[in-house]
Amino acid sequence: MRITVLTSSYPRFPGDGTAPFVRSISEQLVELGHDVEVVAPYDAAVRGSVDQNIPVHRFRYTLRDQWHIMGHSRSLASDIRLRAGAFLLLPPFLTAYFRASLQVARGQQADIIHAHWVLPNGLVGAWVARALDIPLAVSLHGSDMFVARRNPIFGLVARWVFRQAAVVTACSENLRQGALELGATRDKIRLVAWGADPTRFHPTVPPLKRSNFQLTDEDLVLVSLGRVVPKKGFDVLVRALPSLLSMCPRAHLLIGGDGPERDALLQRATDLGVSNHVHLPGEISWEQVPRFLAMGDVFVLPSVRDAAGNIDGLPTVLLEAMAAGKPVVATTIGGVPLVVEHRVNGVLCRPGDPDALSQAIGQLIGDASLRARLGGAARTSVEKRLNWRAVACSITSLFASVTPA
Repeated sequence: MRITVLTSSYPRFPGDGTAPFVRSISEQLVELGHDVEVVAPYDAAVRGSVDQNIPVHRFRYTLRDQWHIMGHSRSLASDIRLRAGAFLLLPPFLTAYFRASLQVARGQQADIIHAHWVLPNGLVGAWVARALDIPLAVSLHGSDMFVARRNPIFGLVARWVFRQAAVVTACSENLRQGALELGATRDKIRLVAWGADPTRFHPTVPPLKRSNFQLTDEDLVLVSLGRVVPKKGFDVLVRALPSLLSMCPRAHLLIGGDGPERDALLQRATDLGVSNHVHLPGEISWEQVPRFLAMGDVFVLPSVRDAAGNIDGLPTVLLEAMAAGKPVVATTIGGVPLVVEHRVNGVLCRPGDPDALSQAIGQLIGDASLRARLGGAARTSVEKRLNWRAVACSITSLFASVTPA
């Protein structure tokens, strides 16, 4: 099958952690024998090649490098609203995107268009699919549906795209319901949980040196990773720390990633008197993520519904921590319940509640055998079903059902 992938985010250089799941899915589709080409917007950070087997076509839509803000998380402020400049850039962006995608799909003789995010990629994908009379598949991830449900105009656009799509995948029940509300039909949409690479994320991966992060081998490290924006819930995790320290004075939070809420998070730690136990090393290179996760005794995903109503779809870092054999604590939000079963392969708690989060983590702090059991079960879950190979097989089956034999 010849598949043209449209995405507004894609790794821009070796080690870039921008939308690695799009690359992972595409690579596994190639491993299954499909011909895959990717169309993505140009970004000033692009350098070098990140794929040997997948052609990546970058298109420009404005003259200056610094004006290329569409995609790669640059056009959204705190993942909840479009920046003002993005509206001005939409016409040239969509025009250039359509031309590049049509050229690639036509040259590839594509059998199907696979658009990640209904906005803006689903719109361009629908135009190309109609022009070439081939089916469109759309995969939902979270921020696209949030914008579509809040903005009436974007909602109408998403509704039209869903009518054009032959198949839609959602990585959480919330995204599935949102798509149904915007006109997707039940026969078109399927729940497909994301995965991780069990060979890259493995219990035997050597950890980074704790001393590089002002930590010791005697500390109990609660590790987390993600963009420092409200929906990630890192503020709730910091607020849970005082209670955790009463149980385990050697507990430390190690939160990798950067974002607009970083200073506020550090101030929160100072206000609570726990700043010596909170470590924010900033952005973690994609190559270093397995070793970064390996430093943790427990992985925590404290995701919340933010003040604007935005939530995560299914953060792949959760699955990566599970693949690494880490005991995980996660909130019951987005697609998390699709992959974590309470006290079977992780611990679940309600979102936005520091006390509930503290109690959930506390179950693991004092029970090394429970940590080992849950970590082992989490690893098994990824080996058996929550891996990119399984995801690609599911997607292939869906694509085959809507393409001519």
